[in-house]
Amino acid sequence: MAGIEKITNEINLEAEKEAAGIIADAERAANALKEKAEKEAGEFSDAANERIDRRVAAERKKIVSQCEQIEKLRLLKAKQEIIEDTLQSAKEEMLALDDKAYFDNILKLLEKAVQKDKGFMSLNKKDMERIPQDFEKSINAVATANGGTLELAEDPVNITGGFLLKYGNIEINSSIDAIFEERKEELVDIVNNVLFGTV
Repeated sequence: MAGIEKITNEINLEAEKEAAGIIADAERAANALKEKAEKEAGEFSDAANERIDRRVAAERKKIVSQCEQIEKLRLLKAKQEIIEDTLQSAKEEMLALDDKAYFDNILKLLEKAVQKDKGFMSLNKKDMERIPQDFEKSINAVATANGGTLELAEDPVNITGGFLLKYGNIEINSSIDAIFEERKEELVDIVNNVLFGTV
């Protein structure tokens, strides 16, 4: 064991000497390069320095412009996220209205979507379970006022809220999601104006 330890120590000493020599050589080479670079730098003319200054100024201007552009894009993205969140909150608030207010809104939406024909209105399961007693009478009154008739469909549809109207082969999607999507640009402009004072 002592022999192995001795050999290991010798190898380590040799490696340390070799490393020290390499480091010393590297330091000498680095110092020589530094001196050469300082000498060459000192030999640059004023015209060369002026060219360098102009190039540095142009690069700085370019970097500042890029940074400003990145900042504008970040700000735009943040605004878009805030607007999307606001629209999502508005949609959720509309869906969370109490029964009377919710179905009053449904009737207002129906006035814009109803046709002069015999049709069916479909609701989602949750809304079908909370329909006010006189709701079918109310939708028929709206339909009659517009020259048509309307019945509530028996089967629920897979929408988050609002309704679907079916007139023969024609289906009118007045779900809350569809209405928000259809009017998205207009709603984005309104929210943008309210939140950020710009359209």
